[in-house]
Order: sequence, then C-alpha cells, then structure tokens
Amino acid sequence: MNKINNILLLFMLIAVGANAQTAYNPFTQNIHFAPEPIAAGFPCGSTQTVEFTQGFTTAANAVQWQTNPLTVTICVTGFTFTGSASSIVSGSYAQYFDWAYDSFAPGCVIGTQNQTLQGIGTNPLFPNPNSSGNIAVTLTVPETSPIGTILAVNVNLQVPGYMQMFNSAPDDNESTMTQTYCPLSISGTVYNDRNGDANVNGLPISAPDGSPLFANLFDSVGVVVAVVAVNPNGNYEFLNVNPYTTYVVSVGTIPGVIGSIVPNTALPGTWMHTGEDCCDMQGTDGIVDGITIVNVTNFRKFNVDFGIKDPNAFNLPLVLKNFFVSEYNCTGLLSWTTSQEMNTSHVDIYRKTETGVFEKIATVQGAGNSSTEKVYSYIDKDIVSDKVYEYKLRFVDIDGQFTESDIRSLSMNCTTQSNSINIFPNPASNELNILYVTEAEEAELTLKVVDITGRSILTKNQIIKSGPNVVTFDLSHLAVGTYMLRYHDNDALTTGTLQFIKK
Repeated sequence: MNKINNILLLFMLIAVGANAQTAYNPFTQNIHFAPEPIAAGFPCGSTQTVEFTQGFTTAANAVQWQTNPLTVTICVTGFTFTGSASSIVSGSYAQYFDWAYDSFAPGCVIGTQNQTLQGIGTNPLFPNPNSSGNIAVTLTVPETSPIGTILAVNVNLQVPGYMQMFNSAPDDNESTMTQTYCPLSISGTVYNDRNGDANVNGLPISAPDGSPLFANLFDSVGVVVAVVAVNPNGNYEFLNVNPYTTYVVSVGTIPGVIGSIVPNTALPGTWMHTGEDCCDMQGTDGIVDGITIVNVTNFRKFNVDFGIKDPNAFNLPLVLKNFFVSEYNCTGLLSWTTSQEMNTSHVDIYRKTETGVFEKIATVQGAGNSSTEKVYSYIDKDIVSDKVYEYKLRFVDIDGQFTESDIRSLSMNCTTQSNSINIFPNPASNELNILYVTEAEEAELTLKVVDITGRSILTKNQIIKSGPNVVTFDLSHLAVGTYMLRYHDNDALTTGTLQFIKK
C-alpha cells in the first residue's frame, strides 16, 4: 500500500513539474477591532479601527501587478468612512495597494495591487518577513445610529486567474461584527435671537442680564424628570432619556424640581422668547412660549433650540456706509466701509449654500472704536465660475450682540483683469461710491465725473494702496441725467470710462 501511495505522489510531482505552475496562495486572517468593543458594542459618534493581516503563504512573488493585480475589497455595514480612501487605510501591508472607494458600493473601499507582493521564500526556517503585514481601516459610527444597529466589516480578496490553481478560497474572506449602543439624549442651544428672521438662531447665550438659564425636561403630564443648567456656550443636554417617549423641554431662569410640576418659563427684565425649534434648524414650532415637544424614537435628538432677546436693547453703535461685492481675478471680493464704530468686536461673513442656508465662511476683526471712515475687505477664493453667490455681514459687538447687513449677490464669470473698478449704486441719487482694487503698493488715481457733452463736473485725486479702495462723490447738487466716470492712475496703466445715471 505504501508503495502505491509513493507512486501516486511521484506522478503528482511529475505532473506539476511538467506544467511548471507556480504556487500562489494569498490570504487574510486575524480580523479584529482595535480596541475591541465592550459587550454592548460601540457608542454612537465614535471613531473606531478594524485591523487584519494579509499576505502570501507560498514561496513565489506575485509580479504580475501591472496586468493581473490582486485586489482586496473592504466593505462595511452600519459604519461610515470619513475622508479619502487613502487617508483611512494604513498599516505595513497597505502600501502595496492603491486605495479608492467603490463607485457602485459607497460602503466599500478597494485596494489594487501596485507593486510586487512578496512570497515567503524558499527557506521555511527563515520566511520572508515582508510576505505578510497589517492593514488597518478607520471607521466612524454615525451619531444618529439607532440602538442595536449592526456594525460589520467584511474583507474579501479577488484573486487573479494565474493564482487560482493553488489558491485556498477559505482564507480569502473574513468578517467581524458588533452593534451600536447609543445612550439616547436630547440636546440643543439657547440663542440671543435678535435678527428678526423666521429661524431660531443668533449668538449662543446662557445668562441674559447675568441671570443663569436652566433647561427643564418633563413628561407628557407636566412632571419634571430632569433639570440642567445651560452651559456658558449656550448648550444643554439631557442624557439617558427613554426611547419611544414624548418629552417636553422648556427654558427659563427658574430650575424645576424633579417630580414636581414644571415651572414657568420666566426670563429676566424685558427679555422675551422669540421661538423654539425641534430639530431641523429651520423655522420655529409655531408657538412662542419657551416650550417645545420632543418625540424620541431610537435616535438621539439634536438641535432642540430656543431663541430669546431683549427688545429694548440698543442697536449696535456702528454705522455701515456701504457694502460691495464684486469679482476680482476669479475670486469674490467683499468690501465694506464704516463711518463710525463703538465697542465693535468683529464681522462674520456668511455665504448662502446650495441648500439655501447662510454659512459662516470667515471672520474679520473690527476697529473697536473709531469715528473715522474705515474700509474692510475679504477675498473669497472658494467659489467657481458661472454661478451666483449671495453674501451678508454680521457685525458683532464686544457684548455679543449683533446686527446684519443686507444681502449682496455676485455672478461669477472669471474675467482676467488684475485691477477692478465698480460703481455703486447705479442709478445713484445723492451719492456715488467707487470701489477700486489694485495690486500696486501705492498709486494716485484721478477720477472725473463728466456730462454727456464731455464737460468736467467733478474731479478727485485719490492716493490708493494695495487692496480695496473706496472713493465717494456727492451728487446731491447734480441734475437728473446720464453721466460718465472717467478714471486713470498716474502711470496711465489703468484707464477707462463707466456710465451711470443720476436719478
């Protein structure tokens, strides 16, 4: 019997030698989370890592990466990826692959072999240490995951044809899984909502006129179940609320007593409620009373927000003379002039998003106190041609109160000019503003207003510096009609004519 077995083995070796088939067996193993989750799973909103080992158990190197690359696909369930594919994958073995998201399966990232993969070599006592290595992937548990959501990771090798004969399929696929444990909570922000729009927003506030605010959580029959102080940043949060329960949240200066009837929503002095919103940051709940209903299912509830204001508070002691938006070298140039500032802190610049919401894009520091004309500017480089953008300015004083400018629009077409001049408004009534932008360090600009016969009516010589410059003409004494503005600098490098109407 042993003789027969030896003969069969000899025939197999001869057959393999005759075909000269090289043995390849890529593998994956030891997939695990690092660190491993607790028994309840991973918390919502957390960032986790999954790791596994990949390599070859056979001697030969896999050299056909340019024509027959090995690929590895990593797919997730319940998790999300944050960042580019190359940024979320790391480990000693990850360098052998180019990483990209699967365009047909958003929950998958694919690694494609980009160089030779080394085998273990021919000496079994001293295998090549580079024949295997670690791959790690960064994963995110969404904040809004329902309780008990399955979190799974699957790793699968796609083995090219020339490796198939000796490849062992069972070690080409691995997976691991857990679930979410998301302590439910209700959270939101209290705003000094002074801008008069239809939304609950503004600057966060926690102690109007020095009186601390409290958020009270009560059940459907009006009994207080939790009380928290509003934090200095205007935020509050109730932890460990029950799923599939209707709660009510109120805000005021009187803290409730657990087990007692909810207190009223009193505010200090002349402060008043302006609205409540749950939970989309758009609009209000329709009744202004410092109270809003929150229906908890199996998700956390965010943006349960409240607005308050003091209608007797003085407006900001800031006089905005003008606000221009124009194109400059394929960027958006915002320029504004103040004629008076008192206790100003800064200006927040907002741009309207495609969803219709104004989003803050930058902050420019104010003068603090000034009785002279101040010119400010900001260049928005994060815009593209052939689109219309809308901007507004929010002027914030040192006490956190604010007012907002009117909205200005900009149609981008990416002209190539290096100097920019615009006139506002047009038609003009009593005043014509000229916004001139230059990259020159300093130059003298001559401006002339002429009538339709070419007769010079008004003239100004202005020293201009690098950046935006604003020049103003008083038109109050001019007759109604059409006029021209002629301009040139002292080097005659910039010259031109603009038409405007005096109404």
